[in-house]
Order: sequence, then C-alpha cells, then structure tokens
Amino acid sequence: MLTLEYCRRRQKRLLAWMEQERLAEVVLANPKTIYYFTGALVDPMLPQLWTMNDSGRSLLITNQQPGETAAGQVQLYTGYTIERPFNRTTMVQEMAALLPSLRGAVGLEADFVPCALGQAGGADITPALDEMRRIKDPDELDSIRDAVRLVEAGYQAVQGRLEPGLTECQVYTLFYQAMVGHAETSVDLRGDFACGTRAIRGGGPPTSRRLANGDLYILDIFPLYRGYHCDLTRTFSLGFPTELQLEAWETVREAHRLAERLIRPGLAARDFYHQIRAHLETFQPARGSFWHHLGHGFGMNGWEFPWLTPGSPHLLQEGEVLAVEPAVYGECLQGGIRLERDYLVGAEGVTPLDSFPLELR
Repeated sequence: MLTLEYCRRRQKRLLAWMEQERLAEVVLANPKTIYYFTGALVDPMLPQLWTMNDSGRSLLITNQQPGETAAGQVQLYTGYTIERPFNRTTMVQEMAALLPSLRGAVGLEADFVPCALGQAGGADITPALDEMRRIKDPDELDSIRDAVRLVEAGYQAVQGRLEPGLTECQVYTLFYQAMVGHAETSVDLRGDFACGTRAIRGGGPPTSRRLANGDLYILDIFPLYRGYHCDLTRTFSLGFPTELQLEAWETVREAHRLAERLIRPGLAARDFYHQIRAHLETFQPARGSFWHHLGHGFGMNGWEFPWLTPGSPHLLQEGEVLAVEPAVYGECLQGGIRLERDYLVGAEGVTPLDSFPLELR
C-alpha cells in the first residue's frame, strides 16, 4: 500500500510543477491518480475528485470516508441511498455542489474530469502526470513487489500440476486459487492463458482447450493488486521439452542476459528494442516471429511509459520499472517461448524484481 509520507512528497513535486506552469489549481478525477497523491484507495467504479491549489491546500470529494489520507480535507457525497433514485449523473452533480469555485489557471485530467463540473477550459495535465509517474517511489516499489509475490505464488501452484488433458480454464482456476490463498482476499487476475499454437499470435482468456503433450504453455500474468500491477511471463512445457524447444528457450534466456547488460539510464528505447530483436533473429527456425513490443513501463497501469518499441521516442530513466518480454514463436515449437521479467532501472544497471525460475519445467 502507498504511504502518506510518500503521497505528501508527491504532492510537493506536483506543487513545484504547478508553480513552474503557473497553475493556480489542479483537478484530478482518475481514481488511480487520486490514490497516487492521497493514499486513498477510492472506489474506481464511482466518480471521484481531488483538488489542490498553489498553496498546497487539497480537498478529496469521495463517496466513503477513507481510513487514512494525505488529502487536507475530505467531503463526502451520497454514492448510494434507498431514499431516492441515483445514478452516476446525480453523483457528479453532488460532487460539483461540493467543489469550491476555482480561480485562475486550472489543470485538469481531461479524460476523467466530468464535463458537468464546467471546467472544460482548463489545461490537460495528463501528459505531465504520465511523465511524473515514470519514476517510482519506495512505497510504489513495495506495492509492485507485493504483486510480484502474488503471481509467483500462482506459478508455484501450477508448474508441477500441468499435464495433458487439463483445460486452460482449469489452469486458470488453479492459478487464481493460489493467488487468493496468498492474498487472503479476492484478486483481480488478468493475463494470457492461451496454450500451444493458440498463443503464437497473441494470448487471451482461458478456454476449454485441453493441454496436449509437447505443448508450450505461455502464462503472461498482469494482475491489479492494491492499486498496482506487475507483469510477468513464464513458459512451461507439457512433457519433456524437445531439443528445438530447449534451443529456443536458451535464445530467449540469453536475450534477458543481454538486456541486463544493456539497460542503463539514457538508453534509447528504440535502440534497445533493435538490439534484442537482432539477437532473437539468430534463432533461425523462428526467424521473424517476434511480432510484438519488447516491453513497457508499468505501475498503477499495466502499460505505462516508456515503450520498448521501434517507434518509441523514450530514453530510459533511473528509478523507473520495465517489463521486458522477448519471445520466439512457431508451429515447429508447438507454441512459443516468452519470458518476461520486471526490472528496476538503477544508475549502473538493473535489479530484477522477480525471482521465480525461468526454466521450462
């Protein structure tokens, strides 16, 4: 969970940016951004609002009193009542009634602030917030590590139980049960559960397809847990892997060794992509099969800057986290090999955030 100490530090960084941009007030309505600055894990399904002015005074308008928050003041609106009909429109109207008059230049999260609040003339500050969130604070890293441990509990549960005849849905159930057991609460499990050749051009939710001997099973898991994601992939073999599958695995494994040598602050994301892709192309039986991005940043969202793609303008920065996912695919492999690890970019290199083995069995 995020801490109030670091929420207040993030507010100070936002204040400094507001002074630089000559903004008198910001109005944020993305529940994730509100959590980032206040530590209040508000209901993402209902309207939420947080404002801060250039003196540092802030107000959270929400539907339920948070346990702890770095917001200076909390105002509650009625999110549910049996006394009268209600819907999202009535909730926004109540929020608008609680919002003080805004004066001066205002910055908005344009994709989230309801039009009913009447601040359509404000400047969209979403790009600046996206950049601000690239560098992760210690409490964010702790939250990401919590999500990593959750996924690794799932891998531990299924690795030794995969066998021909199981369905993808049964594997999903095993994974989910392990994560719930670890978290001791419900979990938002998201991921790709496609097995064998079904995974060559993507992934997707589990189906009734049965695992077959010789299949490679790619499990790309990216849950949302206590407001934060991780993004990890392991590939498991059904039965003993063939020599070709082992050769493909070693190629992808070596891509991570190369990545760990290359990643440094200032590295151009597009150059990183091209160097790893060139290595993957040395595996001739699946040459040209690496069709997707090499990776991306993540945190409160599963996909954040930087993008590790050939068209990316981003330079890697110290303090951000990367999901790096090299892969090769092919009918000859009875699926594909994708291994995804999560890395923290340091001044002199990277620190892996995950530790579950990369082996096929």
